[in-house]
Amino acid sequence: MAWNDEHTALVCKLFAEQVRKGNRPNTHLNNVGYTEVNERFFQCTDIMLKKSQLKNKWDKLKADLGAWRKLMRKQTGTGWNWDKGTINMDAEWWKKTKNDIPGIGKFKNRPLQNEDEMNVMFGSIINEEIDHWNPMSSNPIIPPKNDMSADIDSDNGDEVLEVSPTPGNAKRKAHIILEKPNKKPKSTTALVIQEHISKISESAQSFVSSRQAGITIEQVMEHVIACGADLGSDEHFVASELFVKKEQREMFMTIPTNEARFNWLKRKYDMIFGK
Repeated sequence: MAWNDEHTALVCKLFAEQVRKGNRPNTHLNNVGYTEVNERFFQCTDIMLKKSQLKNKWDKLKADLGAWRKLMRKQTGTGWNWDKGTINMDAEWWKKTKNDIPGIGKFKNRPLQNEDEMNVMFGSIINEEIDHWNPMSSNPIIPPKNDMSADIDSDNGDEVLEVSPTPGNAKRKAHIILEKPNKKPKSTTALVIQEHISKISESAQSFVSSRQAGITIEQVMEHVIACGADLGSDEHFVASELFVKKEQREMFMTIPTNEARFNWLKRKYDMIFGK
């Protein structure tokens, strides 16, 4: 079967419905989920699909979402076409990036379609966290506390432990000065160091929590009205649907002008409701 935009949008909607019903126990729908999708798709299109066709489409959509997310991480410092919703860079940049991220060629001229449904479909299945501690990450992995007593020479005078970076200033190093006029036992020194590391970790987690809060729904809806999307308009309605999600609010707030924000909302409405 040749998948067109209309059929793809429909199957994404049906897939997402099954995930919300709990019919995705692991990385794919269960038999009940695939059966219901097949029946509903047939009712809407008169096209009967095999389970293998639906599973192949599921895998393809998952790969598309993964590639799109990787591409969006490379967006920093690039140009952006607000009308199309695509990265605006030269052919050489795209050539290199396509080698780095297979499968993104389709996103050169238009963005990922049906992204909201695909986020529901795959949820936590796509895990792209980097396996090292980064206090600026939205999900930092705090390194284990090691016993550093073996690294400390009790015959030295004052000791300085440098811990970098701190969440408040990645370029500044925190210096922990341990004075040992009476040559404190190694075990006591190690406990003091671990206590300071614990405080730094707690500070990092607090910093991350503040970043995750982001802009509130109430705040972003004020900007929606300010850009010309009046109460009762299609653009205001689609904003109320989209901005329950943090990532959609953040994307909207990156748009620099009210005119571009209004056009973005209009395109979102047309994409979702087919106008």
